[in-house]
Amino acid sequence: MPNRLLALVVAVLLALGGCATVPTSGPIERHTQQVPGTDSGVSVHPLPPATGASQLLVVEGFLHAMSIHQPNYAVARQYLTETASALWHPESGVQVYADGKPPEEFGQTVMLITPLVGRLDSLGSFATASEQLRHDFELVRDANNQWRISNPPDGLLVSRYLFSTNFTPVTVHFLDASGSVLVPEQRYFANGDQALTAAVQAVLSGPSERLAPALRRASVSELDVDNVSLDERGVTMVELGSDGLRLTTEERQNLLAEIVNTVVGFAQVTAVQVSIGGLAIAGEFGGTELDGDDFTRMSPDNVTAQRSLFAIAEGRVVALREANWADFSPVEADLTRPELIAVRSDLAEVAAITDSATRLVLAPVGAAKSRTVRTGTGLLRPDFARNGELWSATASGPGSFRVFRDGLTIRVDGSELPKRPLVASKLSPDGTRIALVLRNGTRTEVGVAVVVRTDDQIRLTGWRPLEVNLSTGTDGAALDLGWASRSTSTKWSPAEVAVLQRLETGDTSVVRVSEDGATATDIGPTKAASLIKLAVVPGRPAVALTDSGAGYRFESEFNWALAVTAVDDLAYSG
Repeated sequence: MPNRLLALVVAVLLALGGCATVPTSGPIERHTQQVPGTDSGVSVHPLPPATGASQLLVVEGFLHAMSIHQPNYAVARQYLTETASALWHPESGVQVYADGKPPEEFGQTVMLITPLVGRLDSLGSFATASEQLRHDFELVRDANNQWRISNPPDGLLVSRYLFSTNFTPVTVHFLDASGSVLVPEQRYFANGDQALTAAVQAVLSGPSERLAPALRRASVSELDVDNVSLDERGVTMVELGSDGLRLTTEERQNLLAEIVNTVVGFAQVTAVQVSIGGLAIAGEFGGTELDGDDFTRMSPDNVTAQRSLFAIAEGRVVALREANWADFSPVEADLTRPELIAVRSDLAEVAAITDSATRLVLAPVGAAKSRTVRTGTGLLRPDFARNGELWSATASGPGSFRVFRDGLTIRVDGSELPKRPLVASKLSPDGTRIALVLRNGTRTEVGVAVVVRTDDQIRLTGWRPLEVNLSTGTDGAALDLGWASRSTSTKWSPAEVAVLQRLETGDTSVVRVSEDGATATDIGPTKAASLIKLAVVPGRPAVALTDSGAGYRFESEFNWALAVTAVDDLAYSG
């Protein structure tokens, strides 16, 4: 038997029978990013139940058949009674359970008892889970004396291994409330030719309930997707029904941006053409075959912003030159003994914490005088939003956030978030989410909230905790965090949170966690006990700062190089 086929057979047998060496708890974790639409060249087709199959073999066959997409899941339905098949709705969602716990026979029945690690809703949005699954398949004899399942699960029931191999992660994009920024939301669709169509339908169906308050949506959910096809050049043709002709020009352009930037994320797609009622929609620059470069100003990673690294050295703010970070260039700003800094994306202003974390000072770059915008105790690092807002909080908790915008001070309603002390915070590059480290007794909790803006109010909602410790194999305390991604010029990646944590061993390490909590990857460094701060933005190398003022630059997983010394703080602009 060829080695490749033998490996495939072994993998399938492990998936069906379980393996004691596979982790049985924690988030779905992949240390290498799966590229949407990648085809391994090997497909495993589900088999119908064999004549005379035992109860256990029927359940195992059903579980495997569920994990592989087929039209209407016709093969999987053959394992069910006629009544159960008529009532089963596989499109309603997916429960993802831990590997290593196969179904077992208990007397006259077969049950699956195993931890749940996550769920997909009907839109394909993932949410972590931690409860125990206990499902009785209730097998009965049919008219031909064959065992059949009378109690299928709600939706699909898929092991973590088969989920990671048989489902495609797709970054679906929606416009924010201002209509100027694309916001990524990760979804998962079963592998197969239908994945492209499912991605387009996801755009039309709209964002998750959690993210929706921060976004702008036209009424497009009722539009029909007539056809989605891929030609030999890699151009995807998306044909929408004539009902879309009722959309205004602005609504069509918004929908065009959302669809193109979603579909171009598939590895085999080079460009996208969208038509409504047979009429191709032209982009801003007149073309109809579009990719991410046609929407750069809407980039969720804010790729048009300056991404310069700044530091505090010898009591003043300095810029680190691109070619040599050890070469400092002083920044002309009216600041005295800054302790923590943030720099606006256009490099026009520097915000600094001074006087033992009791004053927040805003200093224009140039000759203009600085001004104090906030006083208090326990002030944390400030943060500039994409739209120029200055965010500030204290260690007392999320209720302490203040936003300074156009000369106004805006209170942030954080009442829906846990009422715990705040360690660190960072706004996402798209401006619609904020990542937080909260202190919970002797431990910390990392999570993400959605930022909802109105003319006179900002509200934080949709709190989602993120599990970061299991990727390192030990509990840890989060110290700092930021946002990262792996976008290229034409394909925007899903949002990720980079978390610096101190492990129980005393070492410190950085973990990248997807915003939906589905993946977590430890990237090192190893045996580093003194890291205290993290500077990270999309498209630039992460930098971790030690308590002695040494900055280590991320080169590759577990490879961090000493890049700068004798600095008291590091921060990227934007």
